[in-house]
Amino acid sequence: MEENLFKVYFVEDNPTETMLMRLALQQIKNVEVTFFENGTDLLKKFTESPSDVVVADLILPDFHGQELIFQLKKIDKKVKVIVISAQEDVEVIAELQNQDIFNYIVKSDGCLKYLQKTIQVACFLIRNEYDFS
Repeated sequence: MEENLFKVYFVEDNPTETMLMRLALQQIKNVEVTFFENGTDLLKKFTESPSDVVVADLILPDFHGQELIFQLKKIDKKVKVIVISAQEDVEVIAELQNQDIFNYIVKSDGCLKYLQKTIQVACFLIRNEYDFS
């Protein structure tokens, strides 16, 4: 039996971090990752063909993460959004959680492995139709 192929969109404006994320995420089975350099291109593609999961940097050249999440959830309220950022402000993280993000990951040495596991969990929940709303 062939398992579902999950679509993940990843938006990150830093080329070095994108390369590291690409290396980490290519190891996840049954996941197809598409990378974007800005929120505008991501939203355009998401409007045409929504993904199952979106991984987004909090601060992008054309969007703040909170506005991007709002726009994504307006298009598809069930999308699993994972925010990955160096921002550690508890109030900002709490505001993002109020926007129904799936997870918030602080950029650090261990974040790549944690991101891999977080995407795997999100795909598991989607496959098994878990709904926490």
